[in-house]
Amino acid sequence: MATLFLEDGSKFEGKSFGVKAPNLKEISWNKSISEIVFNTSMSGYQQILSDPSYKGQMVCFTYPQIGNYGIIKEEEETILNEKVHVSAIVVKDYYDGKVDKDRITLNQYLLDNNIIGISNIDTRALTIHLRDTGFKRAIIINEDNLGKEEELLVIKYLKSFPFISQTNQCEKVSTKKAINNPQIINSKKLTNPQIKCALIDFGIKKSIIKELYKRNVSVTLFPSNTNKDQILNKGFDLLFLSNGPGDPETQTSAIKLVNDCKNKIPIVGICLGHQIITLALGGETSKMKFGHHGANQPVTDVFTKKTFVTSQNHSFVTSKLPNEAELWFKNSNDDSVEGLKIPSSKIMCVQFHPEASPGPQDSLWIFDEFIKEVK
Repeated sequence: MATLFLEDGSKFEGKSFGVKAPNLKEISWNKSISEIVFNTSMSGYQQILSDPSYKGQMVCFTYPQIGNYGIIKEEEETILNEKVHVSAIVVKDYYDGKVDKDRITLNQYLLDNNIIGISNIDTRALTIHLRDTGFKRAIIINEDNLGKEEELLVIKYLKSFPFISQTNQCEKVSTKKAINNPQIINSKKLTNPQIKCALIDFGIKKSIIKELYKRNVSVTLFPSNTNKDQILNKGFDLLFLSNGPGDPETQTSAIKLVNDCKNKIPIVGICLGHQIITLALGGETSKMKFGHHGANQPVTDVFTKKTFVTSQNHSFVTSKLPNEAELWFKNSNDDSVEGLKIPSSKIMCVQFHPEASPGPQDSLWIFDEFIKEVK
């Protein structure tokens, strides 16, 4: 047995799988401790587990059974050696039966990557609690029936752990050196590309690079702390800011980079990249109550009035548009900002993930819009 504890004293007893959770005496090295979020996707758990944007977070899956089609090795979204970026996963039921011979089970995947899982949890109750009360720090302990004093010890330890906004998670998932056209399995080969993209890596997903390759765009991946001297006058046609984990306000060098490059090169961004652009141009961002995490988020294009179903994974949001920016997309559920444009400066960005993976492919055309900025 194992227990999921939240910092507000809520607890959910379940069954441990994957790597065994530490007991109370071993709490100091419990790798599961992190902020917990819920994801409403019905499939794509491997892509979610390997998305660097989840660094520092524990994921509760709202879909009742996870693992039923196994894991395909080398299909991760990360470009790093570290394949899984979530701190732990919480599920109602995990499937540990037979899978196709070219796949491994979810349980084995967690074991291979040193990740803790807990099942037999009332994920509906947990999700409603997080939706109503907001983000919580959480931990999984390989104990049940703890006494009052022991539970207070766990809560005290949880409250001493920093929120994700107090850390720079991008440093842990960004490339440490420039990479020219990173090799990606099953991606289209470039043929005499006419557009060169400088892509700042805050925790890039492979699917983003794949979409650029499909459009015959050459990509050079740069670390998150890259400066203007590495970008300007180096033959690049487009500056692209990627997705990534954590608070955009921690990315001070990237904010400066946008300001230094504005009006000198077209700039686009996705997710964290969108938030960084917001801050660089004088807008504001804030942490949401529980975020948008899932592959069923509707957004509306304010110009065409068309609505698209999108994949999203973010805890922070643009709370005030820059003065010169035009609202491009808004969330159809809560009206939050989902995209902006500054046509005069050739800047555009979106909060959602047009590359999906997992999720619907309604918004793949956004990449075509990005590339039009170069022409």
